[in-house]
Formats: sequence, C-alpha cells, structure tokens
Amino acid sequence: MTADMSAETASSEYTYGFSLNLLHIFGTDNLITLRPRAWLAIFGAFACLFSTVGFLNSFGIFQEYYATAQLSQSPQSTIAWIAAVSIFFLFGISVVSGAMLDMFGPKLMSYLGSVGTVFAIMMTSLCQEFYQFLLAQGVLLGISMALVTWPMLALVGQYIKRKRAAAMGIVLAGSSLGGVIWPVAIDRLLKNPRIGFPWTMRIVGFIMIPCFLFSCVVARSPTAPTRTVECGLSQQTEDEKDEAPQGKANGLKTVALRLFRQSSFQLLCLAMFMIYFGMFSPFFYTTSYAVQEGFSTSLSFYTVSIVNGASFFGRILPGIVADKYGKLNCCILATLSAGIIALCWTKVTSVAGLVIWSAAYGFASGGILSLQQACAAQIATPSTIGLAIGSVSGSTALSAMASVPIGGALVEKYGYLAMSVYSGVSLLLGGILLIVARLAQNRNLYAVV
Repeated sequence: MTADMSAETASSEYTYGFSLNLLHIFGTDNLITLRPRAWLAIFGAFACLFSTVGFLNSFGIFQEYYATAQLSQSPQSTIAWIAAVSIFFLFGISVVSGAMLDMFGPKLMSYLGSVGTVFAIMMTSLCQEFYQFLLAQGVLLGISMALVTWPMLALVGQYIKRKRAAAMGIVLAGSSLGGVIWPVAIDRLLKNPRIGFPWTMRIVGFIMIPCFLFSCVVARSPTAPTRTVECGLSQQTEDEKDEAPQGKANGLKTVALRLFRQSSFQLLCLAMFMIYFGMFSPFFYTTSYAVQEGFSTSLSFYTVSIVNGASFFGRILPGIVADKYGKLNCCILATLSAGIIALCWTKVTSVAGLVIWSAAYGFASGGILSLQQACAAQIATPSTIGLAIGSVSGSTALSAMASVPIGGALVEKYGYLAMSVYSGVSLLLGGILLIVARLAQNRNLYAVV
C-alpha cells in the first residue's frame, strides 16, 4: 500500500514537474487563456512551414528529375532558376507581409497565401516548358508562400515572449520535417508508372489543403490583456503607449525608423545577406553530387531527407540552448560550423561519409535558420516583431535567389570543389559579420546576447 502510494506520488510529481518545464519553455503562466492559443499558434505555424518551406527544401528532387525529364535540354544552372525565383519571392515579400501582419493581422494573408500555394502546385502539374515552370513553381509559388509563411511565423513571436528561440525552433522544425517527408514521398510517386509527374503534384496539393486549413483557422492575433505576469504582454502595452504618441500612422513610422537605424539590426541584415549566398547550395545540389560520385539513385535522393532530418534537430536544440546562452552567440557558432562543414563537402567519397556530412551540415544550417528569426525578434519591440522578422528575411532575398544559379554555374564550369569553397566562404564571412553585430549589441565577450 505504501509502495503504491509512493509510486503514485512520484508519478504525480513527475507529471507536475514536466508540466512546469513545458510552461517554463514557453514563458506563460496564464493556463486558461494564453497557453491553448499559444500552442495552437505554434502548431498552426508548424503545419504551415511543413507545407511551404518544407516543400521548397525538397527542390533537389525536382532539380534532378527535371534534368532527365521535361527540361532535359536545359542546363542545371537554368533549371535552378525555378527554385531561385521562388526563394526570391518567398524572402523578398517577407518585408511587406511582416509589416501587414503588424497592421492588419494574419487572417487575410493566410487565406490568400494558402489558396495561392495550392493553386501554384496544381498549375505546376500541367507544365511542360521552362517558362511555365518558372511562372508556376517559381513566381506564383514563391509569392503565395510568402503571404502565408511570414505572418504565421511572426504570430508565434507575438504569443511567445520568453523562450522565444525555443518556440521559433519548434515551428521552423516543421520545414525540416517537410524536407524529410516530401522528397521521399515525391520520389516514390514519381517512380510509380501509374502516377507520373502530373498526379504527383496534384497529390502534393491535396495533402497541403488540410495543413493550410488548420493554419488559417488558428491564425489569430493575441489580444493584449489588461494584466499579465510572466508572458510580457503588459510590457507590450507600455511599449506601444510610448511608441505611438502622435497617432497610429506617425507612431508606426517612428517605430520603423527607430528599428532600421539600429546598427545591430543593420549588421544582422548584412550578415544574413552574406550567409544566404552559400547556405542553400548543399540543400539543392547534394543529390546531383551523390549521383556524380556514383552513389545509388535511391541514396542520392535520400540525401535531401538526411540533410533536412538533421536540420529538424538543428532547429529545435540550438533554440532551446540559445535562450540560456544567447541567440546571437549560438547563431555565430552555428554559422561558423556550417561554413567549415561546407568546405569539407568534396572530401566525401563513401556512403558513410555522405550520410555523416549531410547530417552535420543539416544540423548546423538548421541552427542558422532557427536562430535568425529569434535574433531579429530580440532586437525588435513587441509592435515591430513582424517588421523585424520580415526585414531580416527580406534582406536575404537577392543573395538567396542568386546562390542557386551561381552554384549551378560553378558546378558546370569548375566542378563541386568550386561550389564547396563558394558556399563555405560565404558562411564564414557571414559568421564574422554576426560577430560584429553581436559586439554592437554588447562588447562583453561573456554576455548572453
């Protein structure tokens, strides 16, 4: 009897302790109103990024497939422009969509972006020529994804005040999970002679529909309560009172200018601009590199899933650690690590080496993608989170777009060693700029920044 009671007590204490740990991670004590809505926002953003950025992360499959099918007459650098244009619009429109979230809320953009993304996928299933793929899978898909992705991501930042890096990491892990599942599913569907490319894309679109429906339903901005304890919403009210003394329009302009004038924010944008020149190359060219090195076709296609699978953990774990040791500190470490790993790319000549390298790069680059948003939100005020996240992401639009075709051109002319050096050096230079941005915020080397 005593043993049973002790076991029950221990179980209750464990459950209570686990609940407190979850509560500690997301920084809210208002269980009745804030916690369910915050979790719904996290799950909604997770489902959204699974269907948008996660799908875009699987473009390595399409890169290799198009080169042997509909676009067999086009060089790899030309095919890469499809992904490049999509990435450009995804990141470029983030400035507009982030600011619109701060002003109008997430509902309208979420619905428009969701419908547009599914429509773009369906139109891609009908494409035969390069310009058709460029318009459907490049322009329309990129714009639609931007309209739904960034509002959902910034929405999480509005709900979660403490432990924001951990929350952002969990949400961005949705894109990594998509990067694991989509390549495997698409590869299996494409190899099925009864399905083929058109129905593969349509099936992808049908799978996305329930994910987007859930995201749209939970896309709801938090209402600022009159009194809060730990979540920081009371601080939001005070900040907003200070930020808009002369009316809403003048207040928004003043706050935006104040954000853009911060040297730490400018350096963060410049660092991310440089990082994105080389960060996506391994995501899109790992498959073609494996094929050239003579690895089996199945293993070559699965390298995309391996990179994104490791990136799943790379987006969650660094986010949790960053809340304790500093978001910029951890982002610097992840960036420098990714640069060193990228420089070792062409030394991979065995199956074990390919798997280990893909996992290592996926983990390190996942940390960059996760902490980038947290670093932006850290600099922003509560009413400019959407603008800050959108601006930092928008600063990467041109470099992210240029990186994919540049990588393809380097491979065609000089081989994969040149692209390895290009990718690694870009990441290392970006890491140095992040160090400067960190010092602009706090010169104390041991500070949690």
